Amino acid sequence: MKESRFDTIARRGLLLPAETREQIRATGIRCRPQLEIVYQQQSKLWKLRGEESGGAVELLGHYVGFVDKRGNTIPWLQRVQNFIPNGTHAIVVTGELVRVEVFRYEKTYDLLITKHWLEGDANRRPELRSAILFLGRNGSLETELWDRDSVFRGAAMPRFYQRSGEPGGPDSIWTESVMKATEGACCPGCRHSHLLVAATDCPETEERAEVMA
Repeated sequence: MKESRFDTIARRGLLLPAETREQIRATGIRCRPQLEIVYQQQSKLWKLRGEESGGAVELLGHYVGFVDKRGNTIPWLQRVQNFIPNGTHAIVVTGELVRVEVFRYEKTYDLLITKHWLEGDANRRPELRSAILFLGRNGSLETELWDRDSVFRGAAMPRFYQRSGEPGGPDSIWTESVMKATEGACCPGCRHSHLLVAATDCPETEERAEVMA
């Protein structure tokens, strides 16, 4: 069965025109929304692997990061520090996650929020399942987070509207993660992770440690 356009977007990320992708590459921004199924030999478990990546220049930005299904931060497996900016910042390996992807051209934004999980028999390679939680095109944010209004990074997000002109943004549980991804898409020469965090900075990790104590 042929995959629909929305199925492709849910699995691969925003479908940007070839000219746009070429311009992104020309700026040196390397954003990787694709997910990979990996197998852990020691635990005998299949997992999802993602790379938080991207960044910005003044004209445009492209960023992808990850949170859990409730919009909470999750810890990275490995932080990646590159000499070249606007590339991969951190790696996550987990069984289920939500991907938040933002593309910006000047003050216009596209936003995609998708949920991903593995499904299938434990004795064989599982299938990657993906669902679109929100897809917004041509959102707007007048604040120039990459320049004179950089003090507001992490506290602002674009507004989206339905075709009728009514507000059409994502559910409130995604507000914080969208603001962080927007920050990433407005972070020139980005060299750090905006969504994934160190395990010591993850509230759920701290809660588990308290329970074990």
